[in-house]
Amino acid sequence: MPRIAILGGGIAGLAAALRARELAAEHRMSIEISLYEREARVGGCVQTVRENGFVMELGPDSLLVDKPAAASLLQRLNLRDAVLDIRAESKGARIVHRGRLRPIPPQFRLFSPTSLPALLRSGIFSPLGITRAAMEAFIPARQDRTDESVASFVTRRFGREVLDRLAQPLIGGIYSGDPQRLGMRATLPQFLELERRYGSLLRGMQNRPANSAPVRLASLERGIGSIVETLQSQVADQISTGADVVRIRRESGVWTITFADRSSTQADAVVCALPAHAAANLLRESNLQIAELLERIRYNSIATVNLVYSARDARLPRATGFVVPFVERRGITAATFATQKYRHRAPDGSVLVRAFIGGALQPHLVQHSDEELAGIAHRELAQLCGVSVGPQRTIVARWNRLLPEYGVGHVELVDEIERRAATLGGLAFAGSAYRGVGIPDCIATGEAGAESAFGYIRR
Repeated sequence: MPRIAILGGGIAGLAAALRARELAAEHRMSIEISLYEREARVGGCVQTVRENGFVMELGPDSLLVDKPAAASLLQRLNLRDAVLDIRAESKGARIVHRGRLRPIPPQFRLFSPTSLPALLRSGIFSPLGITRAAMEAFIPARQDRTDESVASFVTRRFGREVLDRLAQPLIGGIYSGDPQRLGMRATLPQFLELERRYGSLLRGMQNRPANSAPVRLASLERGIGSIVETLQSQVADQISTGADVVRIRRESGVWTITFADRSSTQADAVVCALPAHAAANLLRESNLQIAELLERIRYNSIATVNLVYSARDARLPRATGFVVPFVERRGITAATFATQKYRHRAPDGSVLVRAFIGGALQPHLVQHSDEELAGIAHRELAQLCGVSVGPQRTIVARWNRLLPEYGVGHVELVDEIERRAATLGGLAFAGSAYRGVGIPDCIATGEAGAESAFGYIRR
């Protein structure tokens, strides 16, 4: 019987397992599908804690539910009716500016104003910064088509102040990276296209379709962990937890998978849904070239701190949260007001806030103890939001080397990894390291990996 092995039980691996199962059923084929996860639980950084009326996210709290891969999976899992939109009364986030929370400038698309009046009304730039940014329409388009860093692009088009005060906290938060290293082609290709087509982002913004659909960021009634739990229930018989894979090798037309206890198994095709650095370790002995390419994908770490307050002690601004520019030199990079962002996140009389600590620009902070991290988070909330009394409960989670950073040349790097993997036969990579960091992107890569593996065994 043909066999597909899936390495890694994060959202990409689980999506791969379900898709492989679906394909086998559609084609009426008998296929053995096995998913191996080193930890005792599946889901990776998608983890929801539910207790005493609280719904606390330790990892991501939202996803773009209308992206095709997410929309399709939610439909197949019968979770569309559980989608929970951001509370209308709390839409909008804030940004720290000189120690105070200010609204993120309206009529901006990430770091780019949609018009000169929007720039003038932004409220977070100095007169000199506004003057430099307003010159964007007169800055010639870059003719060189090679990749460049986000920092280079933003500074070239709008100046350093827009980079430091707006682009860095917004883009760095989405992609968990340092704008000096993040590559434009992998992270913000739409802005490159605006520059290429119109010669200016300001002109491009003014020519964009007026009826473009807004992005729908949402969660689920019982948290993002519902996706993992439902996926797990669908493919439970395929999952082996506590299975620490240490090596994979292509031998005599099949893949040999070796575990830490020295046992081994074989598969006709493998979907590797592990972090790129973990995948590199598995392939180092059998294919050093691919391993070295995988190791070029940099990873960052972050800690999340959930804090529970009494509602009378935490009168938060009417917003979904805030981001913190690195130039502010604070101990946190962002915070989400969970109870104001989504309904059903805490019992009446309680407030739930989640803070982020560490990331690409402050990696050392992640190494602090749980008590120190909770203290840092509370002190920042006290200073920025006026929270007067300490939290009633805190939960700290660390995600070490789980946030891939798409560097300059990332698109070409992934193309080369996939090209070399294709020459081996029956090997596909999936997960956040390659074609997108969001949950829908991970789902898409997992399903594509399953389709590649299935196609290989049917050839």
